[in-house]
Amino acid sequence: MTDNPSRTRRTARRWLATAAVTAAALGGATAIAAADTTPADNSAAPPAVEDFSYPGAAAITKVKLLRGDGHILLADCGKPNQIQIGTLAPGNPDNQICFTVTGTTGTLSLQLPDVFFIQTSGGRAVRAGLTVGTTTQTVDVPTNGFQGVGEGTGGDKAALVELTVTG
Repeated sequence: MTDNPSRTRRTARRWLATAAVTAAALGGATAIAAADTTPADNSAAPPAVEDFSYPGAAAITKVKLLRGDGHILLADCGKPNQIQIGTLAPGNPDNQICFTVTGTTGTLSLQLPDVFFIQTSGGRAVRAGLTVGTTTQTVDVPTNGFQGVGEGTGGDKAALVELTVTG
């Protein structure tokens, strides 16, 4: 009986295909087994929990920045900004602190004493949380607006403790 060359090729292809499928299956099982093992030491891994601390706050001397969502950032007052705060606090020879807003919303907790005005620009409106003595108050500053606070209105000294972008 003579061998049929086309039949031999078909048989060889089947064997090669079977071998390829078997190799792929064994390789996949090995990868799954390797992925199932855990590293010996996870203590060096950083935590995956956001604490909303202001990055680099310790190096900033003009204002004490505490927490925020990252959308209200300290900015150079010589450049366009969206929130300008007038303050007589030490370390501010030009009597102002400026912030830029990177989103349509934003929050920032801070401590800035002796604030006398809050001004907005760039189409942003803000709500400011202030303390005057032991009293807490909220002031809304409209889009592209100006609002005197504390001594800027003839009242007692006010400390700015929170900024929230409202529009």
